[in-house]
Amino acid sequence: MLRTLVSASAIALAAASVSFADDGDFTWSAGYSAIEISDGGQSVDVGAVTFRGGYEFTRHFGFEGQLDIGVTDDTVIIAATPVDVELNYAASLFGIARAPVSENANLFIRAGYTTADAEASIPGVSVTSDTDGWAYGVGGEVFFDQRNGFRAGYTHHDFDSSDADVWSLSYVRRFGGGR
Repeated sequence: MLRTLVSASAIALAAASVSFADDGDFTWSAGYSAIEISDGGQSVDVGAVTFRGGYEFTRHFGFEGQLDIGVTDDTVIIAATPVDVELNYAASLFGIARAPVSENANLFIRAGYTTADAEASIPGVSVTSDTDGWAYGVGGEVFFDQRNGFRAGYTHHDFDSSDADVWSLSYVRRFGGGR
């Protein structure tokens, strides 16, 4: 049920970006994120499909919302027992600052807040954990023309009892004025 709601929200975000295309500089992106979650003693590597929508107030400043939906899980051994760990979803909101390095490329930094839901299970037992915390990252975007490009980035999430390091690669589509 939750994955259905999350998927429907991502589709609505994409549709809203297209419908408001002439109102300003909107971006929409989709890609893959490799996520390493660590809690001090153990770490797991999971993967997620990442959807991102944003608005650029100027060529240098904007905001973006991001939704990560877990697609791959990992298994760790705890007390000789294999435990499957998966990310259900993570939702984030970031402020973003860009530094153009050429007509079709920029570097960026971003900072924001994330809420995430993960699940750990062994046969017959499943535990879900909700967590939230601050996040910050860096990256770059390269556009092939005024509208289409790709983005690579790194973001660190600082949760209460764990941390996550996320590396992502996405296709980006611009709508509107095309900064």
